[in-house]
Amino acid sequence: MTVKRAVLCCSLVLRPSDGLLGSSRATHRASLRAERLRAFWQLGRLLKTLISGLVRTAVDLVLLVGLPFAYLAGTYLVLDLPARWIGHRDAYGRWGLLLFAAAVAVCWVGVLRAKRDAPPIAPVRPKFAKVMFGLSWVAAILCTIGDLAG
Repeated sequence: MTVKRAVLCCSLVLRPSDGLLGSSRATHRASLRAERLRAFWQLGRLLKTLISGLVRTAVDLVLLVGLPFAYLAGTYLVLDLPARWIGHRDAYGRWGLLLFAAAVAVCWVGVLRAKRDAPPIAPVRPKFAKVMFGLSWVAAILCTIGDLAG
């Protein structure tokens, strides 16, 4: 009697039809298309990540190289342009006011970053960056005095 039960249990097992086996051509083609599409989107995400990293690195490099010079030029122009206007000297023509506004913006950013103890963009210690920013103001004062005297 136990033999008949085992045969009976095996005959009650459900088998999937051809469409559900996963071995049909249509299913194989659909899974292949899905894999290709997934690979295409992964390639797109990889390319996007690579380009955004490259752009971020380029911006960081431009800021690293250009920001100290922008601070120096900004401090000079913030002091020199009003001194030229007060002394009735040529102050870069029509561009003078625009240069002054840009210089004030750059200096304001520098002062706010120093006030907040923000880490410097250049790979130096924050105290060194603050000292160099202060020295740029001293250099700007000396250059402005020299410009007015000459």
